[in-house]
Amino acid sequence: MQAPEYEAMFRVEETHWWYRSLHRLIFDALEKEMPDWREKTVLDAGCGTGAILKQLGSPERNVGIDLSPEAISFCRARGLPNARQGDIGALPFGDATFDAVICSSVLYHQWVKDIGAALREMRRVLRPDGLLLINLPAFRFLHSAHDEAVMTAQRFRKREVKALLLNNGFAIRRLTYWTTLLFPLAVVARTLGGSKQGRDFQRTGFMNELFARMMSLELGILGKCSLPFGVALFATARVYTRRSGNGS
Repeated sequence: MQAPEYEAMFRVEETHWWYRSLHRLIFDALEKEMPDWREKTVLDAGCGTGAILKQLGSPERNVGIDLSPEAISFCRARGLPNARQGDIGALPFGDATFDAVICSSVLYHQWVKDIGAALREMRRVLRPDGLLLINLPAFRFLHSAHDEAVMTAQRFRKREVKALLLNNGFAIRRLTYWTTLLFPLAVVARTLGGSKQGRDFQRTGFMNELFARMMSLELGILGKCSLPFGVALFATARVYTRRSGNGS
């Protein structure tokens, strides 16, 4: 991301409707797929300013990594000693180190030159049948000024994410679009110039809470079924083994 975006992210990551919804989605999935995750080792690959890493707790077991020195500085400001600078394309960890890897809004980035190689690195550091959780932006026509600010190289469709996971050694547990209820507003904001910088909608006050409530409703729906379109894509996958199979 461009340097000013890290400051904005640090300032709003615990209160903005988007981050609140994303973090709930991640931790709901973690709870479902790995109920004992609090006793496991988790890597936050592309930890940004550290809000997810903070929620994971257990700094003696869990680790965050980010290529940006600005991101690591903000992690330190959160009191996180377990964040370190590094490249997700060349993870500085041994084979089979982690039970789970979270990679939230990272693989789309201009700094990730080879998405397949990054996924293979995550597979390498995961233990057999280890869990991967990823979030990615969806649909190229939604590319906007905000994408420029956060250095988006690519937005994805479901079939592309499916192929990336299957071709790099993962068995898909779940793959769904999300941010569906707010999709019409996102289309207007992004295609008609309403998104100039930062997040598309207000970060505080009535609108922030309204969008948060709408996303809470959507997350309840996502607990029962997948959604056919949305602003983003979310996937959970396991390291492929004969036992896990390779479904979707």
